Amino acid sequence: MRPLLLAAAAAALVSFSAHAAEKPVPKAELQKLIVGKTVTSGNAYLSYGADGRYTYNNGNFGNYRIENGRICINFDAGGSRCDSIVSDGSQYFLVNRQGQRYSFKP
Repeated sequence: MRPLLLAAAAAALVSFSAHAAEKPVPKAELQKLIVGKTVTSGNAYLSYGADGRYTYNNGNFGNYRIENGRICINFDAGGSRCDSIVSDGSQYFLVNRQGQRYSFKP
């Protein structure tokens, strides 16, 4: 039992260390990455118009705003959400409020 617990603890530390190296993407960098572009995140296409309009897979229309390390969406149909965008220096990730992580490829 003890070796199993040690293995689980080691795996958790490795996972934490990988995420600890990630930093929120600064607002200016996010602007360069997404404004006027479509990016992929997981299997989805996220479009960020130069005019502030947003679409998800050509639907779920709304407006977006960029903050330091976050993109926030106000949907036309109601509701809103903010997703964190982090980088480890070589890759970008979108992290939603449930803590789910997705690749984020501009």
